[in-house]
Amino acid sequence: MELRQLRYFVAVAEELHYGRAARRLNIAQPGLSQQIKVLERRLGAELFARDRRGVALTGAGRALLPLARDLLTRAGAAQALVRSYGAGETGELRVGLTRSAAQGVTARLVDGFREECPGVEMRLSSGYTALHERLLRLGSLDAAFVRPPIDLAGDLACREVAVEPLVAAVPADHPLARRRRIRRADLAGEPLVWWPREHGPGMWDRMLDQVFGAGVRPPVARWEPEEERLLHAVALGAGVTVVVEGRASRLRVPGVAIRRFAEPEPTVPLGLAWRRDSELPALRRFLRHAEEVVRSEAR
Repeated sequence: MELRQLRYFVAVAEELHYGRAARRLNIAQPGLSQQIKVLERRLGAELFARDRRGVALTGAGRALLPLARDLLTRAGAAQALVRSYGAGETGELRVGLTRSAAQGVTARLVDGFREECPGVEMRLSSGYTALHERLLRLGSLDAAFVRPPIDLAGDLACREVAVEPLVAAVPADHPLARRRRIRRADLAGEPLVWWPREHGPGMWDRMLDQVFGAGVRPPVARWEPEEERLLHAVALGAGVTVVVEGRASRLRVPGVAIRRFAEPEPTVPLGLAWRRDSELPALRRFLRHAEEVVRSEAR
């Protein structure tokens, strides 16, 4: 028994007229009659009583009609589900957010995708770049926001989605806090509060190179694991630090003055990384969405 034959049966059952049913199905009437006869032979029962007055359902036909409608509805739902999954409109997408850029373009990409594809269940987590690289390679994440450069050897791809300025964070009573902008050289010799390189080697090197000079690695007075702790240490007078401007503006830690650098400002990129070999439709749809958003914001 084929779904096509069930559709033919339901059309005739609802129209009770072969000519009208054939026009509704956009097929020739003789072909429709032939397919109904084939269905009756397969089921071993007549579905329609035919006489000069027209067509009527038999007892077997009346019994089959609700079941046929239900089967066609289920088949249509299954077809729509598979088509939607293949288009990236349903399914699950595991995305890692980087703590240094949980808002801004990250939020616009994630929130915009949720609005565009509400059928995709987005599972969000938060972590640092090196962790995201590992989880992508393990297959535990489908996409992740990272701070390039990252190791793209073999299986990972990365697309830059934003470039953000770096800012200096100094104690509110520090002489540098009285300036509107500071020079990078002003931080030389200041005790530095910093974070572990293993959290993101590429960004770690890039930030220090841009602020202190290529290859210069100033001594660290205090190590802290992430931005909140860095700024808390600055507020206590442990030293100065450098953070991404967007993150600093959202944390607003009392006792800390955030100051922009003089031109040319040091910057860091924000990237979206994924596995090259992933065939997940929802991921492909998310990457297209990200491309459109980035292109739109660049105009």
